[in-house]
Amino acid sequence: MKLYRIFLPKFFNDGQEIPEEIISKIAEEIREKFGGYTLDPHARMPIIEGFWKSEDNENYKEEMYLIDLFVEDTFDTKKWFKAQGELWRQKLKQKKLFIITQYAEVITMAD
Repeated sequence: MKLYRIFLPKFFNDGQEIPEEIISKIAEEIREKFGGYTLDPHARMPIIEGFWKSEDNENYKEEMYLIDLFVEDTFDTKKWFKAQGELWRQKLKQKKLFIITQYAEVITMAD
């Protein structure tokens, strides 16, 4: 299994807030493809903050939503995320969009 972590900005690069409908649509695409996801409910107030410096030495501070999901580690999954990630990057008008993965072992408890 892999844990996919998708960092989605709350604001376009011009400072305008990204409509929640766009974030909801991305989350829905993930749910339709994989059957579920986790979106931190506290991400709405305030969200995760990130700071970074671009290649042209410009400083950025961002607020982001974080979507997590556990999926099987397959070539098709990685290919889907690469393709969708590029579409999301364009839709969200970002220079970069980050999706990170971690190997994960899910331990479940049963009655």
